[in-house]
Amino acid sequence: PGEVPPLARRFFADEYRLDHRIHTYPKPFICWAHGHVLGGGMGLMQGAGIRIVTPSSRLGMPEINIGLYPDVGGSWFLARLPGRLGLFLGLTAASINARDALDLNLADRFLRDDQQEALLEGLVQLNWREQADLQLHSLLRALENEAHGELPAAQWLPRRERIDELLDVADLPAAVHALSALQTDDDALLARAAKTLAHGCPLTAHLVWEQIRRARHLSLAEVFRMEYAMSLNCCRHPEFPEGVRARLIDKDQAPKWHWPDVAAIPDAVVEAHFASVWEGEHPLSDL
Repeated sequence: PGEVPPLARRFFADEYRLDHRIHTYPKPFICWAHGHVLGGGMGLMQGAGIRIVTPSSRLGMPEINIGLYPDVGGSWFLARLPGRLGLFLGLTAASINARDALDLNLADRFLRDDQQEALLEGLVQLNWREQADLQLHSLLRALENEAHGELPAAQWLPRRERIDELLDVADLPAAVHALSALQTDDDALLARAAKTLAHGCPLTAHLVWEQIRRARHLSLAEVFRMEYAMSLNCCRHPEFPEGVRARLIDKDQAPKWHWPDVAAIPDAVVEAHFASVWEGEHPLSDL
C-alpha cells in the first residue's frame, strides 16, 4: 500500500511503448480479432493498420470490474467514439460485436472465422514490390464480400440516441445514477450494462470520466504518458489490488471497495491518480 512495485513501472512502460509502436508502425500490420479481445488485447488491436473482426469477436474494456480503468490507449480510442458511446462503454464494460466494431471505427474489415487460412495464402501470393496497397485492398475486399452474410446485427449505434440522452449530465455521479436506473429496463442489453456498472468500482467510474475528458485534446504519445501515471497510481491505491483479489484470485466476486459511494469520492483522490510518481523526466518521454 502506498508504494509502486518496480515490476509495475517496468511492465506498464513496456506495454505502452509497444502499443505506441504498433500505432506508429509504417508497414502493414494486421490484427485478427478472434473471440474475446479485452483490455490489453484492445491495446494491441487498436493500433493495427488493418483490424479484422469475425462473427466470434467480442471486444471490450472490462476494467471497471477490477478497479483499474480502460488503459492501453483506451483514453484515445474511447474519447473518439461518436457521442457518449465511449463513456458508456468505459463505464459498463459492454461487449462489442463485429458490426459494432465496424460502426464505431474500432475495426476495419469483417471476415469469417474460417477465412484466416485464405487470408494468409493471399498475403503470401501478393507481389509486395509493386502496388502492394492496391493488391492488399483487393484481397481484403474480396474476402469480406464472401463473409458479408454472417455480419451480426448492430447493438450500440442503434441505441446511441438513448445513451447520449442518459449521459447528457454535468458530472460523473449523475451519469452513474442515470445508467444504474436501467437495471430493470426492458432493454436487456442496457439492463446488463447497468448491472455491471452498479457492481463495478466507483473510483474507476471517476477515472473513466476524467480520462476521456482530458484525452480529447491530447496527442497519442501524451495519452500513453497520462495513462502511465494513472496505472502506477492505481497500483499504490487500494481499489485495483482489491478488484484483482475479488475477481481473479479468490474469485468471491465480492470486492470491498475502499470508496463504495461514487458521490463521496474526494476530488483530490481522483486528481492524485494523474500525478507523477517518478523523479525527473517522464519514463515515456521518448514516444
